[in-house]
Amino acid sequence: MQLNFGVGTAICKRTDIVNAKPSLLGVLQDCEIDFDVTLKELMGQYKMPVDVAPANMKITGKAKFARIQADTLNQLFLGQTETASAGTQMQVAETHTVASTTQVVTNGATFVEDLGVFYASTGVQLQPVTSSPSVGQYIPGAAGVGSYTFNAADEVALLFYYSYTVSNMISVAGTNQLMGAGPIFSLNLQQTYAVQGVNKNIFMKLNACRASKLTMPFKNTDYTIQDFEFTAFADVSNNWGTLVFSE
Repeated sequence: MQLNFGVGTAICKRTDIVNAKPSLLGVLQDCEIDFDVTLKELMGQYKMPVDVAPANMKITGKAKFARIQADTLNQLFLGQTETASAGTQMQVAETHTVASTTQVVTNGATFVEDLGVFYASTGVQLQPVTSSPSVGQYIPGAAGVGSYTFNAADEVALLFYYSYTVSNMISVAGTNQLMGAGPIFSLNLQQTYAVQGVNKNIFMKLNACRASKLTMPFKNTDYTIQDFEFTAFADVSNNWGTLVFSE
């Protein structure tokens, strides 16, 4: 007989473009495949139907996994332009004691955007202005420079929040696409479990799928476990997949 325990391994591969990198749903928590057939009933004058026939069939799936990868998000859900060795990140609570009313932040050469300045001693936020800052005000740094300007009375310890570009990350550009655009991918799922010393395998392949949801729930005291939902359909050969069991 065949039993199963555990979640196994799930790998998706985009099929609507060539040479797409397969996407491993790493640190997989659970994966659920639902087969749903709509039954149509032919009714006469009696309470029970004369016949019941299967109509449309729907295969949907859900997976939860912890491995965060830009390529997985892009290849399975967004289908956007991906750029290696580029990106933007945020500097949080960088402390500087202002001198001579100006302060260049550490990553000033690749500075992108001011995200707020606070007094280090009180946590009170300063107000950005375009010119002539008074007490409690400042002129934000310019892109590629990152030099802030303050009133002389604010030459104290301040906390700087800002974004800047880096060259060691992966960037996915989010452009507004036409409806109907989106990746198509196959899903390969395998699980092995030893039953009384004999390995029993389950393998499933869904030939063509589209994703309907990918959630990244950031939590204060827990891991980010991504929720991924998708629907399968027939490929160009009118086949929807393969199921293989050891039994």
